[in-house]
Parts: sequence; structure tokens; C-alpha cells
Amino acid sequence: MPEFAPSPATINGQLITVDRLINNPVLIYRLLRTLVQQRLVGDKLLTGRVDLTGSGTAVYEIAESIFADMDDEVVAQLAEYPTSTDQPGTIAKADTVKRGLSTLISDELIARARVQGPDPVVRKLIKLANRIAFTFDALCLSAIATAVTQTQTASAAWSDEANANPLRDILLAAAQVDELNQGYVVDTAVCRPTAWAEVISSAKVLANTPRENAPVTITGNLVSIGGLNIRKSTNLPAGVDAMVADSTLLGSIARENLGGGYQGDYGDVESKRIRLDENDGWKIQARKVAVPMVQEPGAAVKITGVAA
Repeated sequence: MPEFAPSPATINGQLITVDRLINNPVLIYRLLRTLVQQRLVGDKLLTGRVDLTGSGTAVYEIAESIFADMDDEVVAQLAEYPTSTDQPGTIAKADTVKRGLSTLISDELIARARVQGPDPVVRKLIKLANRIAFTFDALCLSAIATAVTQTQTASAAWSDEANANPLRDILLAAAQVDELNQGYVVDTAVCRPTAWAEVISSAKVLANTPRENAPVTITGNLVSIGGLNIRKSTNLPAGVDAMVADSTLLGSIARENLGGGYQGDYGDVESKRIRLDENDGWKIQARKVAVPMVQEPGAAVKITGVAA
């Protein structure tokens, strides 16, 4: 949507030029694509939530072992128990960051833009929110890809139908996580759209899915294969075409409530309308105050060699 009302009609000889919003007073706008259709997955991988209201800073440990350093021993009668140490995780700090956008809209546009569906102010807010949420999703996936160092090489490029085995590659990547014995259980795989299509269209996926597990099911952009969720995203950083993760332990999103009369859940995208009486219009703005935290990088593995 523009900031200003459409220009008046102009006359040049026998030609009359009319702006489309005036020429077509009842214009059916297509619905803006929802965030689900944009395939946002950052919050599906970082499922923990941390409230940093009042401080804006979190100090946390990365990859703390779940085991004591020593093995247990047989203890004789009245003997002392052996004393073990345990290793803390690496200390890290995260600070919330406020990211936002604003836009302007005139009273004339609101009064003259006779359209069916959301009014111009709501439409602009949706666009701002979509942009902010999409950017934050990319930030989450970039943070995950940077923190995760474990890799699994694909048996062949997934486009090579004769030699590729996407399901086996995914399961081998998940096995790396199991081998750490840290309580991680991989439940999610994220792929670029092309890799996602190659996974679910592979004949070997269906052939190798255990019969006792749940069958392949597709719900929107989410595919479940034997209980493993296969999600797609265009926000994976360059060089990462697929990864697997335990979404329950990988990490969290820390958020902060700054107040200020904003509407919406402060853990999501907040919005506000500001009346500009001196300009006969409105300023509308949206923000997200949050930061991703990857607390257990061992809970994920990147799959390399997926793309030809």
C-alpha cells in the first residue's frame, strides 16, 4: 500500500487517466501470505522461552554434560563414597536486540481506498510484521548453523535418485546425536525446499520407513516420516541445505517486554499506531525484542553434500 491517496484523474484531449484505486472502487486484494506459508521454523527448533524483562541479558551455559566425571564404584561396608567432580558448560551471554520498522499512511488514503478485506492500516501492519518475523527467523537459523559443528556427509546428492538415500542420511545424522549419550533425541529435520522435495519424493524413503512407525503424512509444509518432522525453509544460511535437531533441547528464544503501549504478545511481533494530527495521518510501527540462544549445539547435525 502507498503512503498517499491516489492522484486525481487527468485529462489530455479525449483521454482520461484514472488511478486504479479510483477506477476500481471495490478492489479485491489477495490475502497477504501468512507467516506459516513463509515457512518460519526458527521457533520450531528453538522451543525454549526465556523472559529477560527488566534486564535484557541472559547468562547461560552451553553444552553442560549430564554425567559426573567419574564412574560409580562399589562401596564396601562403612567405606567412604568416592567423590567426583563435574564439568560445567561454557559460559555465554545473550542480549536482547530490538528490531523494528515503521511506515506512514495519510487520512486521504484511508478515506478513499475502498477495498474489501483488511483496512490499509492493518495491511501495512501485517507487512511490517511479516518482514520482521522473517528476518528474525533467518537470524535464528544462522545462529544454529554457526553453533553446530557436527556434520554428516550425504551418501550422494539427493537429486541423484539412483544413488541417493535421503532417509538414511537423515537417520545417520540423528545417530551422531544419539552417540553423544547426552539425552538428545532428534525429532526434526529442516531442509531447503528443493532438498525437502527430494526427501519426500524419494522412493527409498517410503521403502525404508519401518512399518510399525507412523506412515508418511503431509500437513501443509510439514511432513512426518515415522514420527520425524521434516520441515522446509528458505532461511537456512548459505552452504546449509539440511540439518537434524532435537528441538526440545537445542536452545531457546529470549525476549523482553519494553512496554510503551504496544499491542500483541511481546514474545512475538508487537505493533503500535501513532496518530500524527499535525500531518493528518498515522505512523504505524512494529518491533520484536528478542535474541536466539543455542544452548545445546550437540543436539543438532548439519548434513553436507545434499546439493549437487
